[in-house]
Amino acid sequence: MPDEHAQLETLPDDTASPRTPPIAVVAIGGSAGALNAYERFFLGVPPVTGLAFVVVPHLDPHHRGLMPDILRRCTSLPVVQIEDGMALQADQVHVIPPGHSLSVQDGVLRLEDPAAARGKVIDTFFEALAADQGERTVGIVLSGMGSDGTRGIQAIKQRGGRVLVQDPDTAEYASMPSSAAATHLADDVLPADDLAARLLSLTDLTQTLDSVALITDGDPEGAPLQKILRLVQGRTGHDFSRYKRTTLIRRIERRMLDWRVQDVSQYLKLLEEVPNETEALFQDFTINVTSFFRDVEAYEALKEHLRAYLQANTQQQDTLRVWVAACSTGEEAYSVAIVLHELLGGISADHAVKVQIFATDIDQVAIDRARQGLYSRDIAYLISPERLSRYFFVKGDRYQVRADIRESVVFATHSTFGDPPFTRLDLLCCRNMLIYVNTELQGQILALFRYALRPQGLLFLGASETVGVQRDHFQTLDQRWKIYQREEGVAGLPPMRHAPVATGPGQEAGGRTGRLPRPDGGRSVELAQQAQKALLADYAPPAVVVNGQGEVRFVHGRTARYLELSPGRGLNNVFEMARGELRYEVPTAVRQALSEGRKVIRSGLQVDVEGSCQTLDLIVTPLPGPESGLVMIAFQERPDVPGISGLASPEKTDQVVALEQELHHSREILQATGEEMAITLEEVRSTNEELQSTNEELQSSNEELMTSKEELQSLNEELSTINAEHQVVIRDLAQANDDTNNLLEGAGTATVFLDNDLKIRRFTPFISAIISLTPADLGRPITDFHVNLRYGHLLQDIARVLKTLEPFEVQVQTLGTHPREGADQTRRDQWYLMRVSAYRTADNYIGGVVVAFTNIDLIKAQEPPGGQGG
Repeated sequence: MPDEHAQLETLPDDTASPRTPPIAVVAIGGSAGALNAYERFFLGVPPVTGLAFVVVPHLDPHHRGLMPDILRRCTSLPVVQIEDGMALQADQVHVIPPGHSLSVQDGVLRLEDPAAARGKVIDTFFEALAADQGERTVGIVLSGMGSDGTRGIQAIKQRGGRVLVQDPDTAEYASMPSSAAATHLADDVLPADDLAARLLSLTDLTQTLDSVALITDGDPEGAPLQKILRLVQGRTGHDFSRYKRTTLIRRIERRMLDWRVQDVSQYLKLLEEVPNETEALFQDFTINVTSFFRDVEAYEALKEHLRAYLQANTQQQDTLRVWVAACSTGEEAYSVAIVLHELLGGISADHAVKVQIFATDIDQVAIDRARQGLYSRDIAYLISPERLSRYFFVKGDRYQVRADIRESVVFATHSTFGDPPFTRLDLLCCRNMLIYVNTELQGQILALFRYALRPQGLLFLGASETVGVQRDHFQTLDQRWKIYQREEGVAGLPPMRHAPVATGPGQEAGGRTGRLPRPDGGRSVELAQQAQKALLADYAPPAVVVNGQGEVRFVHGRTARYLELSPGRGLNNVFEMARGELRYEVPTAVRQALSEGRKVIRSGLQVDVEGSCQTLDLIVTPLPGPESGLVMIAFQERPDVPGISGLASPEKTDQVVALEQELHHSREILQATGEEMAITLEEVRSTNEELQSTNEELQSSNEELMTSKEELQSLNEELSTINAEHQVVIRDLAQANDDTNNLLEGAGTATVFLDNDLKIRRFTPFISAIISLTPADLGRPITDFHVNLRYGHLLQDIARVLKTLEPFEVQVQTLGTHPREGADQTRRDQWYLMRVSAYRTADNYIGGVVVAFTNIDLIKAQEPPGGQGG
């Protein structure tokens, strides 16, 4: 009942119920016009949930908000309109008022200027709530226009919160839920009727899930958490054992909530039986949430320090080396590339400086997305219009980074603390990764960063990170934005782990035990490695490991005898580097080995090596492992086999065998070339069809433009005609106005026009004998002036005419002037016929009165003397 709610809102503080802090805060964003979605959601919410609800719709700032009244009809929860300083309360719906944006600090809601939100009220509140409440945040995106809320749910996921999105197919306005769902960050995409039930299932499990069970199970190494980490490491090759325990538990809990599993043993069984779940948990561990120019002021500060660094060092080096660690989907790497492009373009130097940017992450999926450089339209709210137009172009419904910026960044899968680092770096960026690992690993990573940087090189960390125990080796350049400079001195390689392996009980991932290895054992391992290296160098043939596209992943031995770099742009593709006959044999052998899944051998191939013809066997072997599609290409020389030319052996049979072998190889090469040509022709045919379709679309667009041009020409002609008509009307009106002025002045009648408020609208010059008026008096009331008449009822007569609309006439006499001392004559009194009539417009509207004075002195002079006594 509305009255009861009104009474509840106006209760004094001493009678109001005590405030109950919520177990979680649910922020709901959508369009104010899509009321059906709000109603269907709140109809499924029970009166007691322990949750606080904050509704942030798009409201018209110039109209009174009706959202609280509407929501009270579909929920039994108290619904209040937010006031500045209002604290969040459990089991209550808080609604933003029109004409404000919303923020929150320490659980207290703050109303702010809507201009600061730049039209993104939902994004602004989602981000503020995620920063304030962290994992206790739930964001819900309902029906609405635009993409507001998409950036906000990324902040919620980054802080460990939950996200629910209305199914776009059920939304009245699908733009907002479609944009949010396209990020693939939502925990569920459901119709509005089902969102409340899903929300309650998540929060109920959150309250009852036993987190302690993940870390206590007898011995620490046998705890479920360690078992889960070993499963993830065994299937992905990445060790998360030294990530912060709270972060890992929170991510595991999220996956258990998604599966509606509360028992840890059940989830362990699920991980063992469902391989995709291990990958999903790995994706949650990596926390791939980033954005362009996160903390714009930080990048401006970095730009200034880079400017000083370049000015001090550009004469000593030709290449600027940059490593962006934990780059996720590439936004941060491209941001650094853009900053460097702007900086180098504005610095005049004697010689050009080449930029090498290495961006790495352990998530192959994120790296693949980063290489594409395709991002949603929402980046327009994070990037300035100048940078957006200069470094991006529209491709479909997304923005793509321009080719020159993409080519300046090399993306690769790489573990920051598990693989060898990049070295001789001028800039190392690692923002918001250290906050997820424990203190010991933080120290080792920072020591590794010191080793990787040149002396005086720059280190760029996240706003919540510091160099910690390495503070003596770094100089602080910017305390607020965490920009440091490496001090001079030699940095030894820290004891990092380079080959993660599956662990067993009592052993950490990576082969480290709880105590230091004995010196004798270390020397034995080193001796074994040296022996293996010597044997491989002398007895194993040169080989390379490549993927299906020929990209080199690993090189062993002297492969330069068979592979050479082509002129022009540097390549890393074995198909392009193969010499002589190998150029045709290598691609066909690789494709055959991958398609058939077996070892392929090409025997007796001829290669020109150092001026002589060398016979060798090409051996292509598929490699098993977590990364599929890799093969090893070995080049096995055969010094005893005679050449194809037959110069080394006079036997005719050998020549025939060699010629038959060469013919066989030629046929295979011809067949492979034919297949490639067929594929190329098919691609050309497809491209041609697309071009024809595009041409037809362009022709259709051209026809539409021609039609629009004709319509505009027709419209222009109509406007010209109307303009000519208006000109005629204006001339007629000017003529009529001139006629009226001449008529009034020629008649010699003193006339004044008054509006309904008795303000002067117009008068003729002859009125000065009765009322002293100037053009500046227009708009002033007639009551402000002295009327030179022996008549005191003028205002009453005017009022009577306005009331009755009947004209009124009376003879009036002016007040003559008395002779002054020294004057020869006096001005005598004059008689006028005063006529007061209503002022009527063309549509018979009464717009005031007309008071006209006609001089009747001649008539009065002919009257007998007794008649002038009036």
